[in-house]
Amino acid sequence: MPDTGAHTQQARYVIKGVAGGDRHRYVNTHYGNNTWVELGVYRFTGTPRVVLTNTTDDGTADDDVAWDAVAFQPLSAKLKHMVVAMGDSYTSGEGAGSYSPESDRDHGDSDWNACRRSPNAWPRKVTLPGQTKSIGALADSFDPALGFQFTACSGAKTWQMTQGDPNAWGLDGNFHEKTQIDSGALSEDTTLVLLTIGGEDARFDNKIQRCVLEGCPFEASMKADIDNAVAETRTVLEQIHAVAPNATISLVGYPLLFSRTQTCSTLVSASQRVILNDMAEYFESSSASSRSRRVPPMSVTDPRRRRSTASGSVPHRKASTGSWQGRTATATSTTATRTRSSVGGSPGTPA
Repeated sequence: MPDTGAHTQQARYVIKGVAGGDRHRYVNTHYGNNTWVELGVYRFTGTPRVVLTNTTDDGTADDDVAWDAVAFQPLSAKLKHMVVAMGDSYTSGEGAGSYSPESDRDHGDSDWNACRRSPNAWPRKVTLPGQTKSIGALADSFDPALGFQFTACSGAKTWQMTQGDPNAWGLDGNFHEKTQIDSGALSEDTTLVLLTIGGEDARFDNKIQRCVLEGCPFEASMKADIDNAVAETRTVLEQIHAVAPNATISLVGYPLLFSRTQTCSTLVSASQRVILNDMAEYFESSSASSRSRRVPPMSVTDPRRRRSTASGSVPHRKASTGSWQGRTATATSTTATRTRSSVGGSPGTPA
């Protein structure tokens, strides 16, 4: 990715020569420095090629599309783990710092982005079975055991993950990035999806504000919002499964909004903290109960009960202490290549 001329948040790369037909990958290119960006891992049965278009769905002829080089890294075999981290701020790593530059820039401008994907986010700290290094460490070293894609965006609601363009561009939760399921990060090769989603739909931030300013909403009203969020979350899970049918989906829940043992806020009373925590518990139990009705292979993890093997961001708590390519690969006797793409230097038609 070049340091100049790469502005669009939804550059569409088409990877050709892949078994089963062309694949695509949308990339936010606004890194502001020369860097390699991985497109993914693919099994090639034809001549590997990558095509970049200067047409974008949010195009107004204001943002440039730029490119430079594409690299294909051969792999000896199909990767054992092909992981995608998706969802909202609990997965992106909001608050954990050191955000990738394309995901934290130009606050308040029409083309701003505050997805805030952090290298300290919890999916990157997970150590998979049979591995001695974390997902982040394996990904950063382009280890042949793992392919990793990271599309989570702070503020994402369920409708900013599902297929189809949003009603408007530039809003919290996707900004000008394509919806996460449409991003091209998922495929039939994906083995594991890690995500948190639904918290923004349940409007817990609004509920905390109302508790402080005018008293907590009626329990029935809060539960109705939560029930709707759980239903919309199920739609997200079904769409993920349709695009990545071989993946295990790990839906990680949310922690309590407030500590039950410590008091560090005088704005929210003790009784209000109990109400809000009870609603968080209701959200968690409602999400877990959907397991009996699930279509995809799925696990629901309660972050209050899981044990962590590494430090990193965890869901926020208020008031508490043929050939494989792109990286691209094949599991046959042919080579596997990893495609890392650098686009830049020569600006194309504005998007």
